[in-house]
Amino acid sequence: MEQYVKYLRKSRFDRDYAELSIEETLKRHEAILDKMAKEKGYCIAKTYYEVVSGESIAARPEIQKMLEEVSAGLYAGVLVVDLERLARGNGADQAYISQVFQFSGTKIITPMKIYDPSNEFDEEYFEFGLFMSRREYKTINRRLVRGRDSSASEGKYIGSIAPYGYQRSKIEQEKGYTLVIDPQEGPVIQKIFEMYLAHNGTKVIANYLNDHEIPTRHGELWTYSTISQILSNPVYMGKIRRGWSKQIKSIENGTVVRRVKRSKDMNSYNLYEGLHPPLVSEKDFMRVQDMRIDRRPATRVKGEYELRNPFAGLLYCSVCGQRIGRTTMSAKRDKRVRLRCVNGRNCHNKSADFDLVESEIISALRTWLQGYKIKLDTVGYQDDIREAQLQIDRMDQELSRLSAQMDNAFNLVEQGVYTLQVFQERREKLNRAIESCQMKKARLVRIKDKLENSQEVDATLVPQAEELLASYEEMTNSERNEILKEILNSIKYYKGADGKIVIDLYPKLPEIG
Repeated sequence: MEQYVKYLRKSRFDRDYAELSIEETLKRHEAILDKMAKEKGYCIAKTYYEVVSGESIAARPEIQKMLEEVSAGLYAGVLVVDLERLARGNGADQAYISQVFQFSGTKIITPMKIYDPSNEFDEEYFEFGLFMSRREYKTINRRLVRGRDSSASEGKYIGSIAPYGYQRSKIEQEKGYTLVIDPQEGPVIQKIFEMYLAHNGTKVIANYLNDHEIPTRHGELWTYSTISQILSNPVYMGKIRRGWSKQIKSIENGTVVRRVKRSKDMNSYNLYEGLHPPLVSEKDFMRVQDMRIDRRPATRVKGEYELRNPFAGLLYCSVCGQRIGRTTMSAKRDKRVRLRCVNGRNCHNKSADFDLVESEIISALRTWLQGYKIKLDTVGYQDDIREAQLQIDRMDQELSRLSAQMDNAFNLVEQGVYTLQVFQERREKLNRAIESCQMKKARLVRIKDKLENSQEVDATLVPQAEELLASYEEMTNSERNEILKEILNSIKYYKGADGKIVIDLYPKLPEIG
């Protein structure tokens, strides 16, 4: 029996369901697709629920999974309420989706029309539909930006989450929101500004709040950067800022990368008088900005950056999982170089001299390489490959059994043995079991592929490790770091009260088990 899949996503531009939650909207859309599937006799193998708001494929994990399965030819068709659910992103996304459906021969089924990619006219109609969807998206997006600008100029708060110290409040008898002071958080904001004006730095303020067990909104520890962000936010003097945070797009290795750039200069974005009450006076807020500028170190012209830590991006704390950073002691301590957990104030993992840690890491790497080469020369991965294949065969048998049960369920509902409610419950249960089985099989296939390709991995992994160990003293830190990142995923560091250093290496080996 041919298998079909449902894809459900709420667009933030839905007009008909604007007042409904994501869950309620998806439930209504699913009812439409279920009715269509019942009338047409489609066997629904899986349902994808997309709950993120991103328009591009990169921001939507569920459609990525679905397109991967569609590309493999697992389904005869995909059911969606309309074309725009699939793609409203850029032209590259739309072209990719069009090719996936065309090459796999998978139909796109909507309540209004069935698009067959093998049909030349349907292909053109589909591509034109995606183009019009993208055009509408851009038009609505421009309108939305203008509306947000207008609301900000009226002093309304346009963010979905209130900044710490405030609560979001609906404005009575008109559209939009403003802010009201949170009785617990508001005094904390005032204390932060008060301490900074008394010449306490962000580090002292963060430590004070943590020592007095004053939690952040989500119960985490205060950090220096969080304090700095609060001190620079004009919302606390009763203003609304607009245009201070911008998304910058660039292409890296053929992929569109989005980064958020936030302006530190208040003259570079728009400030409006807010409807909400301030937590600090404008005079005090501006005094804080002047103090921050005075404390900011002078910009130095640097030459080419020289990496000092060969373990940068690899070394992590075994206790709390935070990064292990390199630091230089004061002149009184002979400017010794040490490694310590960046969460040192709250983590009891002790620091150690850089040279000692470096020696332990190289020793651990040499021990691992020796044992790894012995394994390759003796047993290899043949037992692991056979075990993976046995488990894949078991998954195939289980999928065949579940598929037969699904066919039987359809027969029973057609014969009137199952009521519609019993059938739907049975179908959902089988769908979940099939999805779980498919995921397990896909994972096993990936494991088997990696094990079978381990020879290719070994051909580079072993020589790189040998090269590093043989030439470590002659290499620059950048060269060491580059090769270490080719060999290892991460390094875990621990030093207890007894002074013993424990190093755990996580090499880039084929995934086993």
